[in-house]
Amino acid sequence: MNGYPKHFLFFVFALMIVLLISGILLVPAFLFFRMESDIEWLMSFPFSSGHLRQTTTMLHAISGWLMVWLIGAIWTIHIRSHWRRHENRLSGTFFSSVWAILIVSSLGIYYFGDPDLSTLSSLIHVSLGLLVPFALLAHRKTGRKSLQKTPSS
Repeated sequence: MNGYPKHFLFFVFALMIVLLISGILLVPAFLFFRMESDIEWLMSFPFSSGHLRQTTTMLHAISGWLMVWLIGAIWTIHIRSHWRRHENRLSGTFFSSVWAILIVSSLGIYYFGDPDLSTLSSLIHVSLGLLVPFALLAHRKTGRKSLQKTPSS
């Protein structure tokens, strides 16, 4: 990705991994508290309640806000330049849409006044969060294919 600092892409991927792992660790708490599952082992899982859940939630939230900033940086160079060149538009639009819905649903978890809307927002957030790695792989794969199709100058 031209135009970015040397370790920018590494930082983006590292942050995505932190978001994914912290999000996965929060799934038992989501199932127990939001989805009101009666699965007994969920409450005994260390990340379901207490200090570890709070710390993991804090890490996930901070990482999420950092990712929003990085998406802004990706938007200014990567997305705009490839959009103008008509490259990888379908998977790029899908990937950008997934991130946009993730951002809105993260806000909805805490700020929707209706508990049912908050639960729906949580469900959407968890589902799309688990989809992000696959959306990224699909985007990279189609991007690499489009690069191979274009003749080198």
